[in-house]
Amino acid sequence: MKKILASTAALAMVATTLTGCGGSGDITAESGKTNLTVAVGGDFALPDPAIVDDSITANVLAQCYDGLYKLDKDGNVVANLAEDLPTISEDGLTYTIKLKDGLTWSDGTPLTAEDFVWSWKRAMTTEGYYTNFMYGYIAGTTGEDGNPYTNMEDLDANMGVRAVDDTTIEITLKMAAPYFTSMLTNTVFYPVKQDEVGSDPSSSEWAQNASADDPIVTNGAFEITGVNIKDAITLSKSENYSDADNVQLETIEFKVMGDLDSQTQAFISGEVDFATAVNVEQINNDEQLQGHVYAVDPFVCNYFVLVNAGNENDGSTDGLAALKDVEIRQAISMAIGRTTARNAFGYGDDYSYDLYALIPSGIPDAEGNDFYEQGGHLIEDDVEAAKAIMESKGYSEDNMLTLTYKYNNLATHKAVAEAMQASLREIYIDLQLSGSEKEAFFNDRDAGNFELARHAMTADYLDPMCYLSMYVGSTTSGNTVDDPEFEQMVNEANLLSGQERMEKLHEAEAYLIEQGYIIPLFGYTEPFLKVKNLTGITSSPEGHYDLTHAYFE
Repeated sequence: MKKILASTAALAMVATTLTGCGGSGDITAESGKTNLTVAVGGDFALPDPAIVDDSITANVLAQCYDGLYKLDKDGNVVANLAEDLPTISEDGLTYTIKLKDGLTWSDGTPLTAEDFVWSWKRAMTTEGYYTNFMYGYIAGTTGEDGNPYTNMEDLDANMGVRAVDDTTIEITLKMAAPYFTSMLTNTVFYPVKQDEVGSDPSSSEWAQNASADDPIVTNGAFEITGVNIKDAITLSKSENYSDADNVQLETIEFKVMGDLDSQTQAFISGEVDFATAVNVEQINNDEQLQGHVYAVDPFVCNYFVLVNAGNENDGSTDGLAALKDVEIRQAISMAIGRTTARNAFGYGDDYSYDLYALIPSGIPDAEGNDFYEQGGHLIEDDVEAAKAIMESKGYSEDNMLTLTYKYNNLATHKAVAEAMQASLREIYIDLQLSGSEKEAFFNDRDAGNFELARHAMTADYLDPMCYLSMYVGSTTSGNTVDDPEFEQMVNEANLLSGQERMEKLHEAEAYLIEQGYIIPLFGYTEPFLKVKNLTGITSSPEGHYDLTHAYFE
């Protein structure tokens, strides 16, 4: 059984954590300890539910905020702070939600329907990515010009949400959306306390002011007692949580460890109890570590290349001009080297698969079948056909097309980029790689400041629209498609119901891939490492894990 030890001191550290009969080599923590250390693979965003659009910070929020609804392990929507699923009017436009009695904030003050309504209006002012779940669906959220309202005065006057009484919320939609209840599980619908936010509702600065003496008030199992987005976020148990008697942990510390090898070693040495960004190749080759894998299963997630082919593409570079050509986009998709890129990612066949569509495996259609499996391959690997296209455009070994691919700096993303770089050279494309820090990268991608860009997305709700809606609407952040024909197909699909609607969404997805707007690479699940006696963790298909009832046996 292989162990990687950096020093004698590390050996001593590991010795205190290895237990078990017959020298099993299990890595365990002290039984009954109440502090949990979690390692994450990148910086945090400020822990403001309105603006969070990354999985790392969303998983922090999942420990300290409760929404009206949540997804269970199979992706079903279940009531959380709501008494039951919404009562929906016959026309599908009005949702009435009853809150459970006696809800409180972590400071013990009442949590009411008005708190949710204010929080949703306030979220709109931040212009966070997931506010499109609001302005794309809720009535009274956009002006005559189609742009979202971003000030409280307009939102107070128009937004179709209201508190009927202290425990009743009413939401009015622009159009029927059978998946809207699933959208209510998103962090953007979490409540935040008005006193915490302060006088400027659009600001998120309040979300970095936390200490043990002055925690950020939340409504979940833990309060936020420390925030350093480059280093760590610390949570402490809320004694006013409704199920506090069954929460055994007193603190959870999320620590940034961006290097996969270092994080894996930190787990082996006992520095962390739950490691969420690890060296999967090392796990696959280490019998001991395999026994410590915790995998979110099912996990609905894709990894793809976003092509700048919409309104943001001004043709100002040779690369941007070339990407206006659908045949060149198709050639890139045919020659991208999916299997090679996936192998470079390092997750192996146990945790990943080649993807030939935008929507990954795990989303059911109206008949319960897997949407991806029913749709089949929407693009095929064909290097020779891709090379012929590029030659017809005048490209050759002596006249390469230069394109730039942007990604955020992580070793796995760099490895995927380098694999694609090698594959595309076969069809006369010189792929220049541009890595940057996460925030800068996301800003560039959302603004359309790129030629090709890395993208990956877990399913925020289990409906094909979770992915297709990303490329509908000129105000949707990161929409670099801007194709009226695609948008019409999606809109027509959502006027239908049942399997007929699903078939129309298949057509829309096929068009998106055939036009080369999206270049799918692979689907995957994240294998984590946990100490053997850490139990009580649950998860859901969008990639959220719940540590609120975890404990050390």
